[in-house]
Amino acid sequence: MTLEEQIAQRTAQMRFEEIDNDLLHVLKRNILDSYAGICGSLADIDMLRNFDRLAADPLVGDDVAVWGIDRRAGLADAVFMNAILGRRSDLLDTYLSPNAMGGSHPSDNVALALTLATHLSRGGRQLIESVFVAFTLSAAFSTYYDPESANYDHDAVAPFYTALTIGHALGLDEAQLTTAQRIAGMLGLDTNQAALGQVTDWKHCTYASAGMRAVQAVKLARAGFDAPAEIYEGAAGVDRFFPHADTFFEPPVDLSKIIFKRWPALVFCQTPIDVALDVAERIEDPGAIESVDVRTFELAFRNGGREAAARPTSRAGRTHSIAYCVATALLKPIAYDDFDEPRSRDADLQRLLARVSVTEDASLTAAYPAASSCEISVTLADGSTVSARREVPVGDPSDPLTDDDLTAKLREYFFFAANAAEREDVIARLWDLENQDDISWLAGPLERRRL
Repeated sequence: MTLEEQIAQRTAQMRFEEIDNDLLHVLKRNILDSYAGICGSLADIDMLRNFDRLAADPLVGDDVAVWGIDRRAGLADAVFMNAILGRRSDLLDTYLSPNAMGGSHPSDNVALALTLATHLSRGGRQLIESVFVAFTLSAAFSTYYDPESANYDHDAVAPFYTALTIGHALGLDEAQLTTAQRIAGMLGLDTNQAALGQVTDWKHCTYASAGMRAVQAVKLARAGFDAPAEIYEGAAGVDRFFPHADTFFEPPVDLSKIIFKRWPALVFCQTPIDVALDVAERIEDPGAIESVDVRTFELAFRNGGREAAARPTSRAGRTHSIAYCVATALLKPIAYDDFDEPRSRDADLQRLLARVSVTEDASLTAAYPAASSCEISVTLADGSTVSARREVPVGDPSDPLTDDDLTAKLREYFFFAANAAEREDVIARLWDLENQDDISWLAGPLERRRL
């Protein structure tokens, strides 16, 4: 049996009934948190204008609601646009594999699952089931593959698990799920250029583009098209391009280890932001800061500390810049619009950004993945220094955000609710999602035109 056949077999077997109460609570926490991130993204009017133009294109269909613009599009384009909103705010959760192979953002999949559930008129149990499938697969692929070390984007594996998620929702059998993976692999593997040099806003589109291609892979598989076998293990299969583990689905996925973000930025910027806020509490005048030394581990430095990250030119570039995040947090508590263009031009922020240096610390690298440490030392004009260190960010499973924290996060970012009653109704129903036969109350607010 090929690896794609093994994965297809396990995927076809996944059902809501195997979700115990503890896992159900974990999944509902993630769905609520992801919904907050989608809501936050709907503040991005420029991105919504892009959606409006795309949805108006005569080549785009009209099957599925696109969030934020009160328009409809074909399934592939709707998945693409809605999935961007799952990531655009950079509030999405993160799974880092226990064997340090790779990582993913499981909550990317909530936008996909909600789009599918709405399109198929499914209820809360079916939505949770799709999220369970997608989260399990995205974490399993992250534990098996390490695309970034081979200069591929970490979302290079997303076409596989999004095709499986879509196929599962549409009821594909094992043979069709096998073929969908094979076709998805033949539609291309993303390079890591989106994360290198000057990071553009395409960084928020990499998962979305995988989902768009996955729709096509599933359509072709349902229609009976064939594709090369051994898409992972063959002579020119994915295993030849990405470093990989010895087994798939082993060790078992533990979704309780997902990291929740407190701040709208890269996961590797979370600890630096928390440390910078700790330091800021002990500095009376940020104008007296002469230099800022940020020490972090190799993976964080690779993703957010390289030279280009010190001069970000896009929202995605700023959310993926340790230096920018630290400079911002030393001046004020982080807010969503701190990563927008107007705030980025602030003179005090630019002055401080020029004084931040980010380096890799070998001892911190050695401690990863058990810890995701950061240490910051600030030198002031009088020669004194203020330092702080954290081993994990707030939101890590060892320092978790509570249910109340996540609820408060949704209240903050669900700014466009019709009124407080609607906001509280959505929150209450999310915590009771498995008992909701209809989810129009969840998708409806997202579909309103924000332009």
